[in-house]
Amino acid sequence: MKESFLYILFSLTSILGYSQNQEAIKAFDSAFYYIAVNVSSSSPTKALHLADSLITYSINDKQRLKSLMLKADILEKQERRGEAIKHAQQALQYAVNEKDYSFQARIYGFLSTQYRTIGFLDKGKESIKKGLSVSKKIQNKEQIIKYNAMANQELAEYAYEEKDYESAIEFLNLAIFSYEKEENIKFKNFFLGNCEELLGRIQIKLDNKQEALNHFSNANSYINKAEAGNTLWAALIYNGLGKMFLETESLDSANIYIRKALKISENGGHGSLRETVYSTTADYYKRINKLDSFSKYDAKFNAFLSSNTAKKKAMVNDAYQTLDIKPEQTSSNTSLYIAISLGVISLLGLFMFLSRKSISEKFVKSKINEDNSNCINLSQNTENEILLNLSKFESSQEFLDKNLSMSMLIGRLNTNSKYLRYILKKHKESDYNNYINELRINYIVHKLKTDPEYLNYKISYLADESGFSSHSKFSSNFRQIVGLTPSEFIDNIKKG
Repeated sequence: MKESFLYILFSLTSILGYSQNQEAIKAFDSAFYYIAVNVSSSSPTKALHLADSLITYSINDKQRLKSLMLKADILEKQERRGEAIKHAQQALQYAVNEKDYSFQARIYGFLSTQYRTIGFLDKGKESIKKGLSVSKKIQNKEQIIKYNAMANQELAEYAYEEKDYESAIEFLNLAIFSYEKEENIKFKNFFLGNCEELLGRIQIKLDNKQEALNHFSNANSYINKAEAGNTLWAALIYNGLGKMFLETESLDSANIYIRKALKISENGGHGSLRETVYSTTADYYKRINKLDSFSKYDAKFNAFLSSNTAKKKAMVNDAYQTLDIKPEQTSSNTSLYIAISLGVISLLGLFMFLSRKSISEKFVKSKINEDNSNCINLSQNTENEILLNLSKFESSQEFLDKNLSMSMLIGRLNTNSKYLRYILKKHKESDYNNYINELRINYIVHKLKTDPEYLNYKISYLADESGFSSHSKFSSNFRQIVGLTPSEFIDNIKKG
């Protein structure tokens, strides 16, 4: 840690020494990243001091707003969200003055996370919509696409809080699809790790223990490849792994990951994380019948539970004053505790030189505003647009992709799951799986009728060509749709 601290000081000195040149910018970004990912988790007080230094030594408004967002993120980790919001709003003003739409969009994303975490759900959703609106003005199309992933991941958090786990999974799949295209390997792994962690939490809620364990294991692999294995985000993943190993009676493995989570959480300043990790640690010692250790960590858990409850009340009151709004103006859904929503969107907000993938404003608006009923309030214009996009999808033959999923198609059509199901049922008299299978079978039938070479291909080749994962699935669907087996259909063409 001493070497790391000296490295940061050297970087800051470089900023002063080289002024406006390229090395100064690189030095700033290097110091910025290291403080954000490593120092902010291991030594929050030192990180705040260094963030203040970055603000002081910034050579332009772009670096000032990045430094302000770095400090906002550190404050967020300490659950000082009122102060975090203030710094983010200052950074937003810099971005507006500079007409920097990329920064504006990402700061709105950060604010959305803060509002969601303290229970201001309506204000949080409003921030995401503003971010998506602003992102359309970004010149760099790749950044627009990347910002979408951030928005998808944030919307997944909203869906998770609202117990709409199906939608949360769909949003995360869309985010993952974009994150996998990230060229920076370190950041790619970091963001994929956070998506997998949330998928693990979702599977716990759905009582799918093995699926949850798989996602937490994936998250662990990604976060360590990102060289962020000692951060608060990693502790959250380790805690999830510890809980799942406890559930599956893999006590030795549970012990390893619980200890990792415990070490990071006790060195950090995140009270809710410590509360959660102490709870898991107490459960572990109870399971192995070490009652003294159980009593110790159970007492710590209860102490932090009481302390955190008071802090959360103070945090919300502070946020009321910061935002200058009255309690009755906030969402009635306000929750004082959102289980360790460290929200990677917060880090994305301060990683100003990055972005994530983009969904259109209309998609988000429809997803945010639709209620949980089965009623579909779909305008004719929107319906026509979805049908047009569906027609383009069919012409593109993207349905032949073996990895195609409903979430990917939703993103391709720029809609949501409810609307897609409604359109398929109304206009195709089908559901997603049958619709895709029919497109694939019709494609290969057309090839068999128009290209004589296809009549000599093996059935396994035809299955692979049409996008099916196996010979048996292809044959089963072929017979169901055509009324004949593939071999019978080919023989009839040859005879006739």
